Amino acid sequence: MKFTISKSVSNASWGDVDKGRIWQILKQGIAEGAEGITEAVKEVYAVIKAEVNKDLTQADCWGPHHEIREDGTIVLNRSGLIAAAAALSGARSEPNLTPEQKAQVRRHLLRHYRELEMPVPESLAGEMVAVQAMICGEIKVEDIPLAPWANLDTLKAGDTEPLEIVVEIPAGKSKRGWNYRPEALQAIVGEVMSQGLPGFLGHQKPEDVDHQFPTPVTHWVGAKWDPFTNKAYFRGVVDKAAADLKRWIKSNVVRTVSIFGLPKLQQVAGETQVVDYQPLSIDWTPLGRAGMPTAVVAIGEMDEIINNNGGVKMNWRELIAQLKQMLTNKDVTLNQVVGEMGFTTQELAGEMKEIKEALEAKETLGKVKEALGVSGEMDIIKVAGEAKKALDEKTKAEHEKLIDEVIKDKIAGEMAQGLIKKMLHVADNATKEQIAGEIDALLKDETLKDAFSKLYIDKPAGAGAGNGEPKPNGLLRTKKVAI
Repeated sequence: MKFTISKSVSNASWGDVDKGRIWQILKQGIAEGAEGITEAVKEVYAVIKAEVNKDLTQADCWGPHHEIREDGTIVLNRSGLIAAAAALSGARSEPNLTPEQKAQVRRHLLRHYRELEMPVPESLAGEMVAVQAMICGEIKVEDIPLAPWANLDTLKAGDTEPLEIVVEIPAGKSKRGWNYRPEALQAIVGEVMSQGLPGFLGHQKPEDVDHQFPTPVTHWVGAKWDPFTNKAYFRGVVDKAAADLKRWIKSNVVRTVSIFGLPKLQQVAGETQVVDYQPLSIDWTPLGRAGMPTAVVAIGEMDEIINNNGGVKMNWRELIAQLKQMLTNKDVTLNQVVGEMGFTTQELAGEMKEIKEALEAKETLGKVKEALGVSGEMDIIKVAGEAKKALDEKTKAEHEKLIDEVIKDKIAGEMAQGLIKKMLHVADNATKEQIAGEIDALLKDETLKDAFSKLYIDKPAGAGAGNGEPKPNGLLRTKKVAI
């Protein structure tokens, strides 16, 4: 079988997809060395913890979200993608993944969300964001300390027009509603001072960060945190080869940078706080944007600090993020939002399968409560449990009665009947015919025949009806014989 990755999308219920079968197909493909198997395994799962070879186990593969057709075609499952993102956020339990593996999962799932133009869940939204900084004209370059590792003379060697700049970023709330704490900005300052950061024209795509290194146009060689102004300052040297960038900066055409990296989020009293930050680069961006229109921008991953210089136009994803924050802060209610948009519950249910299923479940639950006679503060789960227990006991009693009837019909003598019942093993839902068949099988066993040699199996000819009634063949002499 040849494995190929399709661009089509399945809307099948993920719960109906046999994940075990998917693994078996891939495992067989690995064993047979099928064409495209390595790419298929890496596409089906969000992260692979080991090499794709014959020793790979299902435990090494995390986050399935694709289906496999009979011809080996790999198809993305929309519900599976959502389920994988939820699992990453710990919807059921904390995923057994290292920080590096979690980052790989985010990038993988993020790619699919971008392809489908789906709103990005919070578990992925925090993967890579950027926060904007402005060129500062109120502070001298010399006021920002140079990092111990930086060799400024060597960096500027041969540059006839060297250019250094300083950018600043204040602590505070971003347009998304995240509160960048001072400690998060101090972490960025510490990163620059300890090893420095590159600066590119625009941000990298998240999936390229692990293996790609574009040519830097700026080298960030110093930083400082000012506790009085609650601002972080970063000192950079524009590379000798970036002549165009120098001209743009000097002409004030370009004057914003965007710090790109991985934030650590914390929920405090309903507010999303950025309490730590692992920067990857400090990149140049056009005016009015927190970053270039890369994949990160397209899914609303770029962030921007609100300042006093005026607002910035937001796209629809940013508006949704702000609305979500307002809902979290209880500035508005969900009913208000739905009402202002003119939607009805039925319309939303028709558009969203999850809501429709929830409404149906609520209706079913109401009928169950009515059938069980649950009212007031009665515990429906407890009542349902008691009802199930009673039903199970009734079913078991009826099943025992059926077994007794079949045994009495097949075997005479209480002792023989009791012995057969102890030896009989049938399913709880076995039919009368199945029970009779099992009894016949027991009676055919040679070992059991010997055990029954002194017991009645069938009523002997001439046995009377009892109760003093005349017995047919009453003058016949009978005796017990072994079967």
